Amino acid sequence: MPSGAPPDSPKDGSTEKVSTSGYWNAIYLEQDSPGWNIGRPAPPLQYWLKHSGAAPGRVCVPGCGYGHDVREFAAAGFEAVGVDFAPLAVERANEQSRGAPGKFEFRQADIFELPNSERGRFDYLYEYTCFVAIDPRRCPEYVQLALELLKPGGMLIGCFYNHGREGGPPFDVTREQVLELYRPHFEIRKLEITPHSVERRQSHELWAEFVRP
Repeated sequence: MPSGAPPDSPKDGSTEKVSTSGYWNAIYLEQDSPGWNIGRPAPPLQYWLKHSGAAPGRVCVPGCGYGHDVREFAAAGFEAVGVDFAPLAVERANEQSRGAPGKFEFRQADIFELPNSERGRFDYLYEYTCFVAIDPRRCPEYVQLALELLKPGGMLIGCFYNHGREGGPPFDVTREQVLELYRPHFEIRKLEITPHSVERRQSHELWAEFVRP
């Protein structure tokens, strides 16, 4: 990891660079385990899967990395589609997923360019470090993407990373900013600090449960 970089940040870069596949693939080439890879399924997701009582369905996982959360969904009976911009991330996700139970797949793609055939076909959209990795100027577009991918009544779940640092990626986002973006379009059922984060993200992850009308 570059000297002086925050624990979850690969490097400082312009917002334009994060919109290119090569930017992210270069980080995977440099590091077997980039800073955002916690090496396991996210504990807030594991807690939700165990306690929410949510019915399994089809879930999209943007920015899936090595697929830890994709495999966790699949093992719980969900049909999981992991999407990542970096070819090397998808290659390693497939390698690490050999023999894993359940129904899942990985796709190398720009999340903003998923085919129209996927619009309205997901019961869930899972957010974990993708929102804070995109160019902040594209956040309204990302909200619109969630509306398009989810079925009516579908749910966005996951964590928004409120780390409070300058620069990025990961770019910071506050609870108020998340509400401003999503409240006009979703029923906000929950947006609060989760007590289940890994140690280095304790008190900095906002667990979200938003329902598409």
